[in-house]
Amino acid sequence: SAPPLILSNGSSRVHLPGSTTDILCSVKADLVHPSSQNPNEGVVELHVDLSLCGDGVSLGGASSGASKRRRQQREQESQVTSLLQRLVLPHAVNYKELVIWPGRYVWRLAIDVVVLRCDGCVLDGASIALREAIRETKLPRVQSLVSLDGDNSNDDKSSNPNGMSSLGGRENDLTVDGNIQNALPPSGCQNCPLVVTVSVLSAPPSTTGAITASFSKRNRSIPIVDARAEEEACASSRVCVSVDPSGMVCGVHTLGGGGVVLSDGGEEENGAGSSMPFAVLGDIVTTAAMASKNLYRLLDRGDGS
Repeated sequence: SAPPLILSNGSSRVHLPGSTTDILCSVKADLVHPSSQNPNEGVVELHVDLSLCGDGVSLGGASSGASKRRRQQREQESQVTSLLQRLVLPHAVNYKELVIWPGRYVWRLAIDVVVLRCDGCVLDGASIALREAIRETKLPRVQSLVSLDGDNSNDDKSSNPNGMSSLGGRENDLTVDGNIQNALPPSGCQNCPLVVTVSVLSAPPSTTGAITASFSKRNRSIPIVDARAEEEACASSRVCVSVDPSGMVCGVHTLGGGGVVLSDGGEEENGAGSSMPFAVLGDIVTTAAMASKNLYRLLDRGDGS
């Protein structure tokens, strides 16, 4: 496992076996005032950077020219960030437990994901790095000091025992425990989900003709888990499924479209803009949920390595 980053509260580095994918994630925590819309919830921010991977990243198509590659890179960064915000962040931690002083102080977790190199499934790798970094994050113990009528009702807190340092210089403020041994991970981080992307390929006629009558016609779509960059480029669509450690599906998002799909009557339909049949989508989600079990097993066995 990679050593923790010095200026981070938690970090991780992911190397996917059988590929050149290399992703680094850092979590930095600080105390901020909560937003007026959610005064009783903490804040989690996310930033994804693909600038260091250069030509090594491929999220579904090559481009020519430096400006075009940079424009495509920005679009890919925005897409990966948006998907992680929708599929992972809402379930990554218990936001209410990030509150130190309701309406006044909360934890803000600033998450930076840097893709150093990628050979397909960048979203899956980023979700692994994010989950492991959050699980490795340690938040120091913080106590609020509340005075009643100008007198502190707790003498032990006001004296800053056991290395507790005052934050703000006022009695009605916070003390932070400087002992790292007392630091704890964010509540709910063990339930942070992973994203499994299933690339859907349309089987060639020679393959579909060999399918026996016992198989449904919808099996003409070939699902591929952990696709390489070349396989992603051939996929007619991709389905991103967020699954937590208990096997519960937290979210589903489809990318792309077109290709060969089947109507409710089992007939083939061609052309872009066609939607994926619900039965096929259900099979793909089930495939992703099964793949996530193996992924969680490998991560637990390696203990984040």
